Amino acid sequence: MMPWGDTGTLAGLRLAVWVAAFIFGILAAIATIAAFFGDTWWLFDYLANLRWWLFWISLLSAVVYGMLNRGFLILVFVGAMAVNAVALVPMWLGSQPDSTGENSLHIVSIDGTGGYTDRQGALNWITGTDADLILIAGGTNVIADAILRADPTLLVLLQPEVESSAGHVVLGRQPWDVAVTPTGEGTDVVVRVTTGDATGTYDVITASGPTAWGEKKADRLAARLATIEALTRGAQNPVVVIGNLGTTRWTHGMRSLLSTSELRDATKGEGYLATSEASDLFLIGGWLGLPLDLVLMSPDATPIELTTGPNIGANHLPVSVLVGPTA
Repeated sequence: MMPWGDTGTLAGLRLAVWVAAFIFGILAAIATIAAFFGDTWWLFDYLANLRWWLFWISLLSAVVYGMLNRGFLILVFVGAMAVNAVALVPMWLGSQPDSTGENSLHIVSIDGTGGYTDRQGALNWITGTDADLILIAGGTNVIADAILRADPTLLVLLQPEVESSAGHVVLGRQPWDVAVTPTGEGTDVVVRVTTGDATGTYDVITASGPTAWGEKKADRLAARLATIEALTRGAQNPVVVIGNLGTTRWTHGMRSLLSTSELRDATKGEGYLATSEASDLFLIGGWLGLPLDLVLMSPDATPIELTTGPNIGANHLPVSVLVGPTA
């Protein structure tokens, strides 16, 4: 029990810490429950993106509250922590099907929205990956031309029609077919690349957009996911969905997509692959962001290797995945 009889600065500090733990713990518990009702309001669905942060807030609140005041509310904080932990555990304990190791396709996905603080460093990393397929959201003709000068073996399969405007840039080793499908919400589109030859045949689907902070952005996200589902259902080949979709795996929209399609979360078992708000802060930098850059696959495709790249000066870390057929 907190020693209320104390006086002076120490007592005031203890009270302030207790009040902070109480407020943050209660808010985290409310947000944890509200996130299950994402189909009723965009704000509730947005809160589901924060389950990683809600877990740590609940944990810290339970520890502090337990040290200063052994009240029953500690059970609420521990309960919220446990609920979020259940959602997080598959990130480490999940597994993926084995691959035959044949006809592998190396894909690199980058969200370059907002540009790069170190364009040359980004260019060096991108061309050094030797990827078969490079997908850049928020890319321009300038970055496409720079990559081609550094690696002339690549082909531009898609780039913005307007000079210097931002959009989807797709570069590949072969003249693969590219289809662009509008989502029906503004200028948002979903891009599909059908690969082939020695890499095997895959339908690689990519999209990008903001998180659903607001009703209009929630409508854009819903249209984005609906378009991805429609393209997945109509695909004749193994499907890989990759990119900053503007949502984490925990939202109602994403859970609905995974339950109504044959797609699965291909990042399960890979750990906490945070990509947003890239940070080089010592020790904690990789734990501050959210896993907004997702990788989904149909049952006949599986990741042989899946990693996030280094901080190349963009808002998000790049994602690199080597895809192969399921054994």
